[in-house]
This record gives sequence, structure tokens and C-alpha cells, in this order.
Amino acid sequence: MVTMTKLEPIPHTTPSMTTIRNAERFLLLLLALAACPAMAAPYPLGTMTCDDIGAFASEAMTWRKSGVSHEKAKTRVEEREYGDPVEKKNFSIILEYVYGNYGNNWSVEAAGNVMRSDCRKGRDN
Repeated sequence: MVTMTKLEPIPHTTPSMTTIRNAERFLLLLLALAACPAMAAPYPLGTMTCDDIGAFASEAMTWRKSGVSHEKAKTRVEEREYGDPVEKKNFSIILEYVYGNYGNNWSVEAAGNVMRSDCRKGRDN
């Protein structure tokens, strides 16, 4: 005679906070990697050069390293004179990189080099 055993349900477990944090980090990494190709595309410069872009990135990183708040740095970008509206937009974007996660790993020199190199991608100069 065959006896049937009662199957016990598998207890449902909720993921630990560590698992959730790791999943969040993984998703953020994927988003960052997805954004990288867009960062490398040529963008309009207005009257600036790629050297100007690099110089501003180094200047902004100097602000960050010397303790200038993100808000104060935004105010400095707002108060500048620009030859073309796209220049203000470019500086604002660079400022977000410098004060964001990318800037956590950059020196003043590296910030300028990275942004100058990024600007030159897809250009003739």
C-alpha cells in the first residue's frame, strides 16, 4: 500500500535589507552604465572649447574640495556671464557630475581631464 505524505508549504521569506540594498546598488550601476554613452556624444559648445569645459570641471572640483556647498556652486554658475545659453546648460551638467558620484573619485586634475576628453569624443579637434 502506498502512503501519501502531507507536503508542507515552503515558508515564504522576505529578502533581507542587505539583499535589497545590493539590488538597489545593482540597478543604480545599470542606470549609470546606460547613461555613459549619452555622456560621450558630441554636444553643442556655444562659444566655448573642450579646453574651456575641462577648465571649468577643474574649477568646480576645486570648489567641492575646498568645501563650497552644491547650492553655492549652483549660484556661482547662475551668476556667470555666458556667450551662448548652451554654455550655462553645459556648466550645470558638469557641476552635477562634479558634485555627484563621479566627483567622489576625481581629483581636481582628473575632473578637467575627464570632461575635456569626453567633450573631444566625436569631434575633429
